[in-house]
Amino acid sequence: MVDRTARAPTSCGWSRARLDGEELPRSGAAGASRVAPSSDSSDIKKGRIRRGQCKRIHAIFGDSAASTLRGVSARHLAIYTGSFDPPTHGHLDVLARARTLFDEIVVGVGRNPDKVELFTPEERVGLLAPLVRQLVATDPSGAACSVDRYSGLTVDFARSRGAVAIIRGIRNVTDLAAECQFAITNRQVAGIETVFVVTGESHAFLSSSLIRQIAGFGGSLDALSRFVPPNVAEAMRVKMEDPRHPLARLARESQAD
Repeated sequence: MVDRTARAPTSCGWSRARLDGEELPRSGAAGASRVAPSSDSSDIKKGRIRRGQCKRIHAIFGDSAASTLRGVSARHLAIYTGSFDPPTHGHLDVLARARTLFDEIVVGVGRNPDKVELFTPEERVGLLAPLVRQLVATDPSGAACSVDRYSGLTVDFARSRGAVAIIRGIRNVTDLAAECQFAITNRQVAGIETVFVVTGESHAFLSSSLIRQIAGFGGSLDALSRFVPPNVAEAMRVKMEDPRHPLARLARESQAD
């Protein structure tokens, strides 16, 4: 059991104090310092130090002692963002690997205005949510995961969730070169780090854009089904059978040519 007791100060200063199982430095009468100052209230908001803990630290050591224990009870939350249009086995592979690195991961479904959408953001969230639940159920020891959609800048979404890092999947050196530029920019602009997770070898050639292109040029959906989970393959089939969908029109025109 964690020992959070603390003895009262003596005439020579603090004789002993323990908090969260760690013995804090002794202090004597001559020029002894109790604890390094300057607590950051944002740590409480971000969950790094529990509010009740801060009250005890304050009561024992003074106004701003919490910063010495910065990181106590830290919960490292990361966001894994992308368009996920459509979700692939490669996306799930990256998420599974990232679950060993963080305490919690939020899968953020964004929108890329430069891409022709196969699924709406709401549909992508609906496709991803059961896949992520299944992933967590299969291996409960990893990070907790949730799925949400967002609009606007990824760094703003990261701030809103209190994320400590952005997860990006890397398939090859081409991905790395492009992602490094975004990572450096995000660090300079928002002070948030990016963690690169290299996908499994069997997914190194796979991308959502490639799947959309193959579908749009009339490629076999049966062949594509091995790259995406079953619920995604079925949803793609429904979309491609809809004559109003832009990719379905493109596929018809390609076959006509």
